[in-house]
Amino acid sequence: MSSSFRAKQHGAALLLGIALLALIALAWRERASLSQLFMAQQTLNQATAAAVLTAAQFHARRLNAHAFLNRTMVAHRVAMAHLITIASAEKMRIEMSRQATRNNPPVFLIGLIFGQQHAAAYAAAKFGPAGQTQQAIEELHRAFQAHDQVLHVKLAQARQALVDQSESEVKSLVREVLERNLGKSVGAYVDLQVQVTNPLGPLALVVKDPTSERWRDWFDQVVSQHPYLKSRRKTATNLFWVHPKCPLMFPQLRRRGYSELLIDGIWQATDTLSFHKVRGIITKLCYWREYPMGWANITSRAIDNEANQQTKLDQWLSAVGQAPATFGATNFLRWVTSKHVIGHVLTGFSNLIGDNWGLNSQIRWRSRQSARPYVLSGSADQATIVSVKQPIASLNSPLLHLGLRVSVMLKAGSHWGRHLSSQAAAKAYFDRLDARADGRGEFDNLFQPFWLARQVPVVSAVPVVP
Repeated sequence: MSSSFRAKQHGAALLLGIALLALIALAWRERASLSQLFMAQQTLNQATAAAVLTAAQFHARRLNAHAFLNRTMVAHRVAMAHLITIASAEKMRIEMSRQATRNNPPVFLIGLIFGQQHAAAYAAAKFGPAGQTQQAIEELHRAFQAHDQVLHVKLAQARQALVDQSESEVKSLVREVLERNLGKSVGAYVDLQVQVTNPLGPLALVVKDPTSERWRDWFDQVVSQHPYLKSRRKTATNLFWVHPKCPLMFPQLRRRGYSELLIDGIWQATDTLSFHKVRGIITKLCYWREYPMGWANITSRAIDNEANQQTKLDQWLSAVGQAPATFGATNFLRWVTSKHVIGHVLTGFSNLIGDNWGLNSQIRWRSRQSARPYVLSGSADQATIVSVKQPIASLNSPLLHLGLRVSVMLKAGSHWGRHLSSQAAAKAYFDRLDARADGRGEFDNLFQPFWLARQVPVVSAVPVVP
């Protein structure tokens, strides 16, 4: 019995081995399918992170471009300030040449009271290139208008090119990066559902009034680095030239001038040089009698806004009234008294007659209103979020699809359902890289091109596209 029973058991182990191998093969296939699914999910996560970081880098490049345009705008403004200041100096030299030729005041008197260096400078005004003085001012005017044209046409076009179609470009970049990272050739269709939240990121910029305090502070800081544009205020005095009736007052040679950008794009440069002689009358009233030696007043006027375009100085001088070309028929002290400006001849601050004559012969250059810079809006810190869903059926993996046909695998893949999904966020941020020279901090701005991009956690609950 025992031998016959053992004989009947031959081959039973083979069946058991075959069944065991089948289970091992099935388990290996399911494991491989699940690994493929995890790999597909990881690839989608990396592709989504790369896509959203690309969008943030796009924002950073655009912000840096706007910063460079703002700096270019200031550079053109500074160039225009130099041009109008040079023209004002040339105009004053022309008037000095005429006064020196008329000996009003005489060159030798200036040298006798204030020294030969002042007399030489006064006399040198007569030896400018004949016939080229007015031509030089016209050439400066053409250069001024060329800068104004760049500001309002070329830079405006460049600015508009940065603003136009930014949202569509961001979405196109996101789609392209996803396709490349998911192994598709450029331009090939990938079955993806993509949602881009806040595609413009910090590019929702606002146009700033050029007269705003923050913008003007930055502009004035730039201008202050150019000594030629600073206030031209110098006074030469001879303490040994004493008037017998006014021993506390001394003759002065006053040089006054400034260059300034005012509201609505008005540039103004004024320059005056006057000899102030001490005079006294019987009533012991001492004052300075002004003899203008040179004067200039050049201003730009906005083409599209001619109304009420006068600086405060011009408005005050217009209210005072036109000063006589000569005081041969009019008493100087009586005129300043009638105009209620006697205080200007009792204090040694300004060149009243020189400023007045400068306004009477004012040169006006036409320009446009100030170009408006772009600054950050209140939503500059918002991040861009990219949400992606990819159908599992679109994955190019035969082994994965074979495993998904088994019900147990479908249960294992219930975490994904029928789609793989991923979400990532990134934003552009401002980083100076090195500290300021003054040791102070600096807020995010569009004056410095220090914008970079980085990935950030997804903090807002943005639903994935259905």
